[in-house]
Amino acid sequence: QLWAEMAEKMDTEDNPEQRANKGSASGLSISLHPLVIINISDHTTRKKVQNQGQQQRVLGVLLGTQEGRAVELCNSFELDYKIVDGKLQIDMQYLQVKQEQYKKVFAKYEPVGWYSNSTMRLTPGEVQPGDIDIHREIAGIIENPLYLLLDTSDGAGIRDLPVSLFESEVHIIDETPTLTFARSQYHLETEEAERVSVDQVSHLLPTGATSASSAMSSHISSVHSAVKMLQKRIQAILALLREMQAGKVPKDHKLLRMVAGLCHRLPAMQTQDFKDEFVEVYNDTLLVTYLAAMTKGTNSANELIDKYNVAFERQSRRRGLF
Repeated sequence: QLWAEMAEKMDTEDNPEQRANKGSASGLSISLHPLVIINISDHTTRKKVQNQGQQQRVLGVLLGTQEGRAVELCNSFELDYKIVDGKLQIDMQYLQVKQEQYKKVFAKYEPVGWYSNSTMRLTPGEVQPGDIDIHREIAGIIENPLYLLLDTSDGAGIRDLPVSLFESEVHIIDETPTLTFARSQYHLETEEAERVSVDQVSHLLPTGATSASSAMSSHISSVHSAVKMLQKRIQAILALLREMQAGKVPKDHKLLRMVAGLCHRLPAMQTQDFKDEFVEVYNDTLLVTYLAAMTKGTNSANELIDKYNVAFERQSRRRGLF
């Protein structure tokens, strides 16, 4: 529901700052998955902790798919860089190695852009100094890359999702072709697994504790507490009955009648109908568990066979020639 509200706000957002910055005219339909935002936030947080609490610039590559004018941002990986003479220089060899590794694991995903964070407060539609130079460098490897900027400055994201997406356009300025950024609209696209992950992450405390857990965790915790309390009270009643039976405690007939009434309210556990129904449910549960294990094993075997075929495809072709 939180993600849906954010998406609705971002689709209907129309403020003066946005109108002042010309939007892109490419007509791209961009879908952004929450996993990308979580990865960038995690990357930023780790760098901040390693830098003793000081904000640090992070860079990475966006992975996704593009079909026609529809672009889907699904995942990302980090980039390494160094600062030379005050300018960021990306380790291109590291980028190419990571790109090849991800291509083997996520064959359908391709690099579609890059991301960064802002260590200073920016107005909507604004980028940081030097971003256009990094974009040119990235464009040498990725054709027409997108640029995702996550505002990680203090106070960002209080009202709206602090994410901006940009495309690059060439404009004639003073009779010179100039590469500029144009802000693009996007919408959040979530799958069921991502909804569960985002719900869990959004309820984590800054210290990493889970006292503010999700609704499912709260329900399970309450059920566990109720069962634990019931077990303690049953043990207390059994201990009292054993003491009465041993003669250590005088018999209280009123209490014994209450215990007998409570026992009579419980369903009969020794009837044939109960045994038949219990065995049927038990067998069905075992069958479902067995089928799930078989499905998981078959899936693992298929993945192993696919990887084996990819790894030894060239060798098999060579053997077929002789």
